[in-house]
Amino acid sequence: MKILPIVALPIAAIAFASPASAQISTVNDPAPGYSSLLHSDFANAEREIRGSKVAAGDPAAAINLGIALAKTGHRDEAAQQFRSVLMQEDVEMVVANGETVMSHAVAERALASLQNGALSR
Repeated sequence: MKILPIVALPIAAIAFASPASAQISTVNDPAPGYSSLLHSDFANAEREIRGSKVAAGDPAAAINLGIALAKTGHRDEAAQQFRSVLMQEDVEMVVANGETVMSHAVAERALASLQNGALSR
């Protein structure tokens, strides 16, 4: 089973891809958009994630992109990103407090937060 570390926010999870699950980008950033998400710069996070060379099927990248999209008002696109994770293999992710959770659980939590309005602008 593949382990992807992530950082949890109170409302949703920010995924942090491990180098093993990411391709090398020009700046060798295994978690594009991560810093921008932490600083609430959601438009920049979206640009960084979309412009990265992280594997298209990386659940961490999809969750991060979904959060950025939700926070910039693109709820349908955000939901699509979260659902894409549910269609992939369920992989382990480690949150900031050291807890290990499954990618499907993170995506389901993000979808629920999106639907109840907790993950919005």
